[in-house]
This record gives sequence, C-alpha cells and structure tokens, in this order.
Amino acid sequence: MGKILVAFVALTVIFGLLERRYRATWPPEDPADPSAARRFGLRRDTRTDLIYWVFTPLVTRTITLGGLIVAVYLLARASGLEVDASTGLAPFYDGSRVTAQPRWVQAIEVLVLLDLSAYWLHRLFHRGRLWRFHAVHHSPRRLTWMSSVRLHPVNDLLPRVVQVTALLLLGFDPTVLAGVVPFTGFYALLLHARVPWDFGRLRYVIATPAFHRWHHTAEVEGRDKNFAGFFPIWDLLFGTFYMPEGQRARRFGVDDDVPEGFLAQLVWPFRRRRAGAGAPAVDEAMAPAAE
Repeated sequence: MGKILVAFVALTVIFGLLERRYRATWPPEDPADPSAARRFGLRRDTRTDLIYWVFTPLVTRTITLGGLIVAVYLLARASGLEVDASTGLAPFYDGSRVTAQPRWVQAIEVLVLLDLSAYWLHRLFHRGRLWRFHAVHHSPRRLTWMSSVRLHPVNDLLPRVVQVTALLLLGFDPTVLAGVVPFTGFYALLLHARVPWDFGRLRYVIATPAFHRWHHTAEVEGRDKNFAGFFPIWDLLFGTFYMPEGQRARRFGVDDDVPEGFLAQLVWPFRRRRAGAGAPAVDEAMAPAAE
C-alpha cells in the first residue's frame, strides 16, 4: 500500500503540473454535469477514480495474477510441462530460440505483439456484451490522466490473461514482459492526460493524447476509432484511424446509463439493460486545435 501511495503522489505531481500548463485550453465545467458534484472539495468523478487507483493495484491485479496462475497451470498440463515452485516459468522459455535473442530485441517484439493483440482485444470489447464492461472506462465526461485506471475487473483480467499466456507460449522471457508491461501502463496515463499533444507528423508512428482523446469522444464520427495503445499503424492498416485536421475532441462520455459511483459501476455490466435507458454525454462542442 505504501508503494502505491508514493507512486500516486509522484504521478499526481507530474501529471498535475503537466495538465495545469494547458488549463487555458480546457472547456468550462458544466454545473449540470452530475460527475462535477463536489464533496470534501473533490468532484464526484475524481472520487471514483481515486477508489479505482487503490482497487485496481490491490484487488484487480491480484485477481488477474490468480487468473494467470490458473492459465499457466492448465497450459503446462496440456503441454506436458512440469511447472512448480522450484521451476517457475522456466519450462516455457528455457532453450527457446526467442529467449536466445538479446533482451532489447525481445522487448521490442513484446511491445509490438502486446499492442497488436491489445488493438484487436480492444475492438472486441467495443462489441456485444463485452461493451458493457468497457463502457465503464468510457464513462468519464471529463477525461484526465486519472481516468486511465477506471477499468472494470473483467476488462482488465481477460486481455491480460490472454496476452501474457500467449507470449509465454511463444517463449519470451517473463522478465522482459515484467519490464514492458509497466511501461505500457505508464504510457496509458499519458494518453489519457488532459493535454493537446499530437506529436506532429509522429502521430502516425506513436499514439498521442490527442489521438486517444478521439477514441473517447462522444461524437459519432470518432466512435470506434483509434484503438491502438502505442502504434497507430494498426488503426491505419485496419481503417480505424481518425484525427481530423485542426480539430480536438471536446465531448466525452457514453450514452449508456453507466452509474457514477464505484460500487455501482462494478455491478452495472451484469445487470440487464433497461429499455430506453441512457444519458447523453456532456455537450462540449468541438473547437479548433490549440496552437
């Protein structure tokens, strides 16, 4: 818990100063927005995100770790591998041609494969029943760096288990995964930050905050676009890239009836959707991009 607190304070200082620098570009707050209701000096959406910041590392990641252990055990049995406390995950990668590569080469390969698989898993969570779990992540009407951890446990568990077990089967060194995964997590914070960065021409090479804000927009034109978490090449290849010249996404949220509170959001995806339910996202008309 102490490490989580220290990390959160450090990130709050870093991203707080970063976002404040661009405060003049923020749209005015809508007093009618229910997520803006304040208590103890904090907005309701901020209070919800703070709970996720504690819950996700302590509970969701623990559940995910349990899911990975079960998946690895089942894979080992199916493959005839002996995996126990003494061997660890070594049977999956010992003697592998992949592991024989330099670690930096493995790191690049892991990053590419993680992002490609995340792209398709992300698209999957925008469809059918899975959307209700992912809608929780899209529910903030005010997108900030803190919004990145607003993930339903199901939305966090399934992709991670699929990705990590697949990479282990391919023979990658687990220590390489342990280095790349935190990096992608930190980059996700930047993608959600309230800054207008688009990296110029590099926006076609590396995902940017401006790129990802279009993914979260409530505007019809931007929905189901920009799924990549690091390499926009996937969106360019598969026809989901969207960054209109000279415009910024300014309207966020979903039309589904996602509740505001943390506990209600955990339960909501499992409930049957009520006919006609849904609240429009806060209307913050698109504006020209800041210079």
